[in-house]
Amino acid sequence: MDTQSELGAHDSEQSTLSATLEQILELQQKNSRQLVQSLRENVNFQNQVRQGMQSELDNLKEQQRGEQFTPILKAVAAVCVEYRKLLTDESVSRRTRRTLKFLFDELEEILAEYDAEIFTSQVGAARRPLLTKVVSTVATGDKNLHNTIARSCRPGVMRNGRPLYREFVDVYVYDASLSTGVKKSEAVRTE
Repeated sequence: MDTQSELGAHDSEQSTLSATLEQILELQQKNSRQLVQSLRENVNFQNQVRQGMQSELDNLKEQQRGEQFTPILKAVAAVCVEYRKLLTDESVSRRTRRTLKFLFDELEEILAEYDAEIFTSQVGAARRPLLTKVVSTVATGDKNLHNTIARSCRPGVMRNGRPLYREFVDVYVYDASLSTGVKKSEAVRTE
């Protein structure tokens, strides 16, 4: 009987040990799942923090470059370009023209302070689509002149290679019918 009771006690210990091991295994698996979930949440949190920091960094870089002034600079550019023609208007008195010249000079200095420049394309130069708007086309028989500047109608203003105010231009367009015989150009309105 002693042996049987020892065997029963041994079986009982083994089943208790087995049950304990199963509980430990279940707890270990539960802990593993919780750890994996926590790691996922941590990665998501880190990504959100990085994205927020990157967004803030981009905003600060824009501010450092003065991008927050772009809308104001666009308005200044429009005034400079649109109203500068008053300086050549004969109906404006000489004194007023002088005052206007000083005003436009000041506005141009403001633009220059923020790296903006007034530009005018040269006749025959390649058209820069981002910076120019075609007002009319000029037919030409010369293939080499196709999509080049025929005339600058109004200057533009750009900052860091981007337009604040687009230049209005007339552009040459190749017309095969003009390539034979006399090369004659005639303006054709596109707007």
